[in-house]
Amino acid sequence: MKIRFRILSTITIFSFLFYSCEKNEETFNDTASEIDIVNDIGADQAIPGEYIIIYHPDQSISGKTVEIENKSNRIVSRQGISAKNIKNTYSKAIQGFTAKNLSEEEVKLLREDPAVAYVEPNYILKTDFKSGKPVSNLPPTVQNKAVTNDSQLSNGEFLPWGINRVGRGNGVGKTCWIIDSGIAPHSDLTIDTNQSISFVGGSWVDEDGHGTHVAGTVAARNNGSGVIGVAYGATVVSVRVLDANGNGTVDGLIQGVDYVADNANAGETWNFSVGFNSRFTSQAIDDAFRNLERTTYGATSAGNSNDDTQFYSPKLLQTPNTWVVGNMTNTDAPASGSNFGRSVDRWAPGTAVWSTWLNGQFNRISGTSMASPHVAGILLLRGNSTATDGSVSKGGYTAPIATLN
Repeated sequence: MKIRFRILSTITIFSFLFYSCEKNEETFNDTASEIDIVNDIGADQAIPGEYIIIYHPDQSISGKTVEIENKSNRIVSRQGISAKNIKNTYSKAIQGFTAKNLSEEEVKLLREDPAVAYVEPNYILKTDFKSGKPVSNLPPTVQNKAVTNDSQLSNGEFLPWGINRVGRGNGVGKTCWIIDSGIAPHSDLTIDTNQSISFVGGSWVDEDGHGTHVAGTVAARNNGSGVIGVAYGATVVSVRVLDANGNGTVDGLIQGVDYVADNANAGETWNFSVGFNSRFTSQAIDDAFRNLERTTYGATSAGNSNDDTQFYSPKLLQTPNTWVVGNMTNTDAPASGSNFGRSVDRWAPGTAVWSTWLNGQFNRISGTSMASPHVAGILLLRGNSTATDGSVSKGGYTAPIATLN
């Protein structure tokens, strides 16, 4: 089966001329200017010999890394597999390990072990992320407002139309974990550098731009310049699962979720704007997010395949603490590429969204990746709930539009 993986966003590149002459009613026709971020991954592109081995859950050792490591060593030992084959272990959101250099016979033995619930291949995740040209300064709001409903606050803050639509509040002292391509240092962002981490090697610092954009929508400061976020001034933590080229692994993704489950405090939120483009489900990914809910709540993008979320992990989850978010335009209409379905809990602004970018700059991009952090910010301020204002329908399903008040 062929699958494709991508960061769930699309890039919209606009010139100054576009700002000054584009008609408002057509501004968010995102089919005209999307650049898909996709790269095929098939079964033959799984990492050779690498598998994710998941245990039947045991709450007595949940979060106890040493005990999970000992259990993993015992399991491989009784199957005649070297402990050196264990690559990473998971202990909180999910219990198990990733192993390398396994033969087909060894995989069969592990699947038959009574302590093992299931085994899945470890895929390489590749994206083709083309960001376009970021801008060092935000566009003149007097021109931009006519196009997108962006505006400017009296203190000089640029107010993106999405933040204006859903509302904003003081998030200082609150924390959101961004599971993405990292977060780049920016004058508009407060980053917890002590807890930030990378699961793709190297630094937790974003070299792609996507995670930095997501972080700004959640928490950009109200400091009189730049943009403002929903929970302005909140602290963001970089949980980097994609490298500078937008590449990672399923193993790294699960490590990131496991890390958040083990370190986030009650009342903190997370955002996950990464997912599969073509239909694909993974029990390991779904189980990791289900168990992340035991720690805290958060938002995930619905996806940009114009398809039903029931075919995508973890977007298919219908659980109390995972909020699946669709992308709407500034006319409260569903974006043409946004996924839909029974699991979509809320719709939020996701088309032509300004936010923070690499090198202290700003960029305007589109996708459910941009919708999801609006809801993550609302959840951070309201405590696992949103107010609503209107609704969006697509594919035979209707869900409310998320707002703060």
